[in-house]
Amino acid sequence: IDPEQGPPVSIICDGIFKWWEDVSEAYEAGTPLSQEEKQQALQVYLDILEALIQAKANVHLWDAEEFYGPLWDAASSACAPAVQRLLDEKVDPNTRDEEGLTILSSISQLFFDCDFDEIDWSEALQEERETLELLRRHGAKMSKELTT
Repeated sequence: IDPEQGPPVSIICDGIFKWWEDVSEAYEAGTPLSQEEKQQALQVYLDILEALIQAKANVHLWDAEEFYGPLWDAASSACAPAVQRLLDEKVDPNTRDEEGLTILSSISQLFFDCDFDEIDWSEALQEERETLELLRRHGAKMSKELTT
């Protein structure tokens, strides 16, 4: 484990975040990437994530000091394919950060400055909506929905 970058799964999540930055910049420039371009750029990270999962890497990591784990990282990168793969591994979508926010509430705040139930979906990018709705379909709750 690299003390600066963390475990391999965290390094892959950093790559997924770079992918999201590129996708976002293309939207902002008015030249969104095609589905094929997005998939092609993302595939290497998904392949490595899969290899790590097959090698039994711990994808359930959660660092309360830095907040997050691979599921939060993938969701914050609006990367529904990586989120789906982590959910398939039974990563808990209701883990809370040091502020008591669940992943769904935290990512909703990050993208839209409001909780999931207050999002104006007309303001959302396709990837943001897909990711948040995927979390919700897999049992992710808003912080206020959990009593403990």
